Amino acid sequence: MNIFKITGIVLLFFLVSCKTSFYTEKITHKKCEEPGIVYALPKAKLIVTAEITQEIKQKGIFADYTHLYFNTKNAVLKNETHFYITDFSVKTIPVIDSSKIFRIISSGNINSLLINLSKESFISGINLSDIQAGKVNTEQNNIQNRELKTSVSDYADISLHSVREVRYDTIYKEVIRDSVMIKIPVIRKKEVYKSKAKQAKETADIIFNLRDDRYALLTGENDGNNFPDGVALKQMLKKLSELERNYMSLFTGREMKFIKNYQFEFIPENTTENKSEIMFYFSENKGITTDTVDTPVILNLIKKEIPLKSNLNLNEKNKGIIYRIPGTAEVNIILDDKKLYKTNLVIPQIGILNLIPANFFKEKITVEFYPETGSLKRISE
Repeated sequence: MNIFKITGIVLLFFLVSCKTSFYTEKITHKKCEEPGIVYALPKAKLIVTAEITQEIKQKGIFADYTHLYFNTKNAVLKNETHFYITDFSVKTIPVIDSSKIFRIISSGNINSLLINLSKESFISGINLSDIQAGKVNTEQNNIQNRELKTSVSDYADISLHSVREVRYDTIYKEVIRDSVMIKIPVIRKKEVYKSKAKQAKETADIIFNLRDDRYALLTGENDGNNFPDGVALKQMLKKLSELERNYMSLFTGREMKFIKNYQFEFIPENTTENKSEIMFYFSENKGITTDTVDTPVILNLIKKEIPLKSNLNLNEKNKGIIYRIPGTAEVNIILDDKKLYKTNLVIPQIGILNLIPANFFKEKITVEFYPETGSLKRISE
């Protein structure tokens, strides 16, 4: 917008005459027809982060043969994927409230008044030094709804034997000898894939051999000479156990968990009414979706009443500096009538506007604002 071409951390503007003659008016169009200092009041944008845990159960290649070789009760019998909402967080960042942009215009004999603005043109103070103004982080990150992609790899090939084997078949070839038809046996060699049952048997044998090796190291075959410091023995036992787990997963399957983060943006309206907004739909089988047949996750905003009332008429020229008295709201995130998250936030745009009168600036005083809310922080001489 053209109204924000005058920006910076500190702007020096001659406003106040001996009669303190200046006023503030609301800008309702894009161009500034009269010269003056332009500043904006912020509004809060809510950034909601949802943490979704994806739990994947993957059936082992030899799952059908697990109970043939092992007495285990936790084998995964079918492939399954489930999603769970495991955490929420809500924060606010300030953005320009396009309905609350003002221009300060002065007339008459001039005294100096130092106006401090942030780089977003939020008012941060009056008559502050550079050190007092400091640095206020009001930057708006380019946040988009995003998903952390995950992929599930297939089982690694850790077999010690080939999945193919040589098979010999006997066939009979008919030949004529001495005018007589006879059959001659011919041995034919060919490579074929082993049956899954045979592959399972070979893998089970590997597991039993690994267990035998580990047992031997623990009970009798380590006389202290091979592993004098014990460190190598621990490493060997660790590797044997790791190998066994990998081979056992071919029978029992495996379970994996992935955490995905999604972010959603929401700007509350400047009204006195409470607000409910559907952020997304959720399914235990699909996770976050846009399908309306799934369960909605609702952000519920309950505005808390402010005991003060504003008498400002923004359609008139107000003699003074307009600032915010922010409102607060209770933020709830609800799924199936169950409250998953609750917090209280300061939300400037649901508050009211107030005025520091122009005649208040007769003397050299210092006024400091919170740029991120547009509210008054401190007044001092």
